[in-house]
Amino acid sequence: MRLSELLEEARADAPPSRLGIDDLVAAGRRRVRRRNTGWAIAAVVAVAAAIGVPQIVARPASAPSLPAATPTTSVAPTTSVAPTTSVAPTYFTYDTTFHGYEVDGFRIDDPAAMQLAWTSAVIRKPGAEDSVGNVLAYQPGVEPFPMDGVKKDDTEPIGSRPAYFTVEESGSKTLHWKYADDGWAQVNSDGMTRTQMRRVAEGFRPGGGKPLRTALRASYIPDGYHLISAGVDHAYLVTEKMVRLMYDSPYRSLPPGAVKPLIMISLEELRTGDSSDATTKPSCDAEGNVCSVRMKGGGHALTVSGQGPDLAEIRRVFESVDLADPDDPQSWVPVDEAFPTSVRVTAG
Repeated sequence: MRLSELLEEARADAPPSRLGIDDLVAAGRRRVRRRNTGWAIAAVVAVAAAIGVPQIVARPASAPSLPAATPTTSVAPTTSVAPTTSVAPTYFTYDTTFHGYEVDGFRIDDPAAMQLAWTSAVIRKPGAEDSVGNVLAYQPGVEPFPMDGVKKDDTEPIGSRPAYFTVEESGSKTLHWKYADDGWAQVNSDGMTRTQMRRVAEGFRPGGGKPLRTALRASYIPDGYHLISAGVDHAYLVTEKMVRLMYDSPYRSLPPGAVKPLIMISLEELRTGDSSDATTKPSCDAEGNVCSVRMKGGGHALTVSGQGPDLAEIRRVFESVDLADPDDPQSWVPVDEAFPTSVRVTAG
């Protein structure tokens, strides 16, 4: 469903919205907290692209006319110019770095979210929909983002490589371990025991992933914005300057604090108890620099917001969004095909 069509339909006969901007913003915050994966620690690990510079050969200035000379036999010197070549840039691809598995009564889904620094998958109990934690694998060479105010407890090696736990004041636990000589991974959970978390880590195997898929497509993104985080229900984009800052960090992250410029596209699952089948009227709010709409069925809300681009640009992105059914994985498309090619991140 393309949002431009939805806007036209809504202007004609949609009922007034019963979901305010504040509700959508709050829902987005809940989604971020549920995932426990702050987007600002995104970054990229890839091979730097070398681009050849073609040689420029200047033409000599015209020489003055000279009297005709007696022809002589001579061989002009041969000047050869080596051909120049260029190397195509290397792009980060949204191919997951591991696959789902089961271990000791837990099911680890196929990954559903990626950032330039890591790939993440939800942990569930078989037959249950609610998450009990997640597995997060950093790209090779990326260091885990440091956590302040946590207690660190060493634990026995996993697969003969170092491992340790961190515990937050809230009681939330994270198991950190090296899955390769240059790769770290984590199991994050509030409700699993340390033994259970270790078993999930021991069952982890890198590789065998697939292209990450999403229910969101957008045909318009402003020039200069690049995709740094994506999933079934979200896409976050920043400017090239921000991407370069990520490359400069060993954690492939941005400095703490507000990130600007930024564009966020989010499809939020709502839990308001409203079972209405009506699609609410799309609206854009200049104060929050956000456009939003509650989708037919009342279960999801689409939000496009930004810091930096003006509301006119946010509206253009919003109207270009084409939604698949968030409950039908067969309708989703690969992330690398869901947005203009200009959003791709080059290594460097």
